[in-house]
Amino acid sequence: MVGTEFSLQQRRLDWLLVECLLEPMIVTTRTYAFEEAVFDLHYNRLEAGLLADTVRLIEFVPLNGLTATMAEIVLPDGVVLRPMTDRQMSRAIQVLAAPAEFGGGPNSVQVSRFHQWAVTKEKSYPVRSYKQGMPEQPPQAPSFPSLEEPAQRLVTALRVVCGGSVVATRPIHMQHDDDFPRDVEGSAVLATVGLADVNRPTLLLTEEHVDVVLKVYAILGAPAVVQDRSLQVALRRLVFAGSKSLPEDRLIDLSICSEALFIQRNKIKTMQKANTVAVSGGQLLADDPVLGFERGTVERFLKEAYSRRNAEIHGDHADMKAMTLLNGDKTTDLARFVEDLTRLMGRAIQLVLAELTRPQHAGQPSRPA
Repeated sequence: MVGTEFSLQQRRLDWLLVECLLEPMIVTTRTYAFEEAVFDLHYNRLEAGLLADTVRLIEFVPLNGLTATMAEIVLPDGVVLRPMTDRQMSRAIQVLAAPAEFGGGPNSVQVSRFHQWAVTKEKSYPVRSYKQGMPEQPPQAPSFPSLEEPAQRLVTALRVVCGGSVVATRPIHMQHDDDFPRDVEGSAVLATVGLADVNRPTLLLTEEHVDVVLKVYAILGAPAVVQDRSLQVALRRLVFAGSKSLPEDRLIDLSICSEALFIQRNKIKTMQKANTVAVSGGQLLADDPVLGFERGTVERFLKEAYSRRNAEIHGDHADMKAMTLLNGDKTTDLARFVEDLTRLMGRAIQLVLAELTRPQHAGQPSRPA
């Protein structure tokens, strides 16, 4: 019995030699003739695995609806966002954490490039065997799952900065791909999995986007942000909106997001909600260097968005007319209008997050840069 203290597996040396030395040699040479160079290659790998004194376990949470151009993105506390390996992808497919399509035969599947990334964390544990005796204390299994909060926080940061519909799926635990032999069985948490819209994937394409995502990810864990109830409602509604396939549903959630974000932060209490949202949003986003729109443009857009929201929740579709986008163009495509609103609310949340975590100077109120 060999493995970690919380997962000892029977290791049969006779079959291990057949499975991990003899079979690979035959497959490599495509013959039963002995070749010393091939033997050395596979034997050295087997010996190194048998003599290893640690086992590495990988916990990962696959993300659906995301693609990036970087090799990996390092987050705090040893968390890394990276593409899944083939073994990890196979395991994700098995537990329905990555949608796959069959193609090319019964044993061949295809996975969209938008479903191949995962939040990962690696930890090492000492190898034990029954001959060494078990520790006096009961075996302590690893803390699993431990990535649910970081994965969901990253999804929120990605939605705020990049938009789209990325979702976190199921935590999975398995031995590192490069560990040999593999002695620790994997496991998964069969939690409910939300659906990502492949027509609106989250695109993480530039280093500038990565820097902003990392900043927002860090700020989302700050006590001032966690304890701000209205901001938490706004964040949840922004995430909910990105998961909806219909633009009408996204419009309603984003309007709730704007109410939670702007009304509680505006000192003007005598206005109607639509005006309060528009005035507060205009004050926050006026001449923002990222969006680049004047205050009047922002206020006009937010008022129209609120009016469209009222029409949707009351079923008043007869009065629906062409909508004005942030750049002044007219459109009858609600999805385009909602994309502008998503971008506007994402930027507003970034400014509020920065304001909450910026030190006050000499008693002067802070102003988002």
